[in-house]
Amino acid sequence: MVTELRIVGGDPALDLANTVGDDRVPDPLEDYASFAAWAARIGVIDESVAGRLTARARPAAGGRALAEARSLRATVDAVFRALATGSSPPEPALAQLVQRAGDAVERAGLVGRELAWDGDELERPLWPLAVSALDLLRHGPLDRLKACEDCPWLFLDTSRNRSRRWCSMEDCGTRVKMRRYRARRTTAGR
Repeated sequence: MVTELRIVGGDPALDLANTVGDDRVPDPLEDYASFAAWAARIGVIDESVAGRLTARARPAAGGRALAEARSLRATVDAVFRALATGSSPPEPALAQLVQRAGDAVERAGLVGRELAWDGDELERPLWPLAVSALDLLRHGPLDRLKACEDCPWLFLDTSRNRSRRWCSMEDCGTRVKMRRYRARRTTAGR
């Protein structure tokens, strides 16, 4: 399931927020293995690291790391959903995001001028995600941050005229246009 999840956020932090399940889709981060596979898919760790971490993820430790991933997801969602809808982010969520990003930076090393993480801690995929979220918050482009008009997902509108309304034209955009088309046909048929 996680291998079929669309990646449309435009930033790893938004892609994390977009892993939340809803009434249409159950939570794709169902266990630590699915989280590690997803993290490799979006590029915050490579596949060999995901395999190593998954092999080390005993039930209790993997469960704790997955709970941390879901907690970070909730924090990122609270901050960026508020911004996408024109509200101020909740102060507790902002404080949590800054704390998590600070913890992640403490664990990082520098490779060239970029932060990099190594080791086999099960929380390793969370660190670049927390830093990515703080970087997006600090440097934007927050003026391009939007919430999809059809589903709960967040995305950066990279269209030239900033008119994108859906996370994906192939899915949400098509659904909305089909609903409008059917409504017009129903109205015209009266």
